[in-house]
Amino acid sequence: MLTANHLSLSRNGKSLLQDINLQLIPGEVTVLLGPNGAGKSSLLSLLSGLYSPDSGSVFLEKQPVSGLDPQLRALYLAMYTQQQPLNFPFRVDEVVALGCYPLQLDSVATAERVNDYLTQFELGSLAQRQYTSLSGGEQQRVQVARVMAQVGDQCQMLLLDEPVSEMDLRYQQLLLQRIREVAVNGVAVCCVLHDLNLAAQLADQIVLLQNGQMLASGPVDEVMIEKTLSDLYQVSVRKVETESGPFFISEGYK
Repeated sequence: MLTANHLSLSRNGKSLLQDINLQLIPGEVTVLLGPNGAGKSSLLSLLSGLYSPDSGSVFLEKQPVSGLDPQLRALYLAMYTQQQPLNFPFRVDEVVALGCYPLQLDSVATAERVNDYLTQFELGSLAQRQYTSLSGGEQQRVQVARVMAQVGDQCQMLLLDEPVSEMDLRYQQLLLQRIREVAVNGVAVCCVLHDLNLAAQLADQIVLLQNGQMLASGPVDEVMIEKTLSDLYQVSVRKVETESGPFFISEGYK
């Protein structure tokens, strides 16, 4: 379990997060929702140990995340970030293999794992292509495959910052299925999404952020209600119940 207590963060005199308390539970998917600038990416950076909070603490089980040895952190925690500045002419299979490095596998096991994740994300036909020659959506699939390949037997946390932003509908659904499989295997997952319907489909728990503060948190049915979402996004949001679950429609500016 990852526990965040009273997290606050400022940059250049601007408050980004204020007194955030959060628990991420093994086997559950928590989705962070909120408008641009709400603090979602900053919160993920604190949870991962990439940033240090101005106040508060983050513990993975009983260990402070900020104090973990980098090798152990990479073993226990995998993270997909929005920015993936990879400009070297690596092949696609070489990029996915980077995710295997913290697992310290031998060359045979690494090759098997790479092939497995290339197959899972339907990247086999691109394996020998240069990463820099791919479209934005293809690059995103490669980077997600790399991060998912890092999720080994000792991994406890998977953090994903807008992992479907450039994917078409097919690959969005494919990734959501893979995320759910990771959670079922006992990993705590925290994911930033902008699509309300994808969030409702994926999440066990929803956290709403607004101006760096936690507006609400809890199960989908308790948090994703029309008035709360309409106030949060400053648009009129209507919730329609269907056989497959709730469906959210934006009906215009408030």
